Amino acid sequence: MTELKAPEGKFRVVGVDTFDGEDWVQGDFNTSDGALDVANKKGDTMTKMHVYDDKGKHLGETGTF
Repeated sequence: MTELKAPEGKFRVVGVDTFDGEDWVQGDFNTSDGALDVANKKGDTMTKMHVYDDKGKHLGETGTF
């Protein structure tokens, strides 16, 4: 399982392929807006993108199952 908690002061985008269940870190970003922007661009049908802060709090998601 991919580490959901971002490094201190960062925001992490985690992708999930809903077809096969694979997950990955798309990247760590300096701002929540930057992370959410990437998540919005990458989320799609069968690809969910989640954004987490440095405490592991879920901030949002895009894409559809």
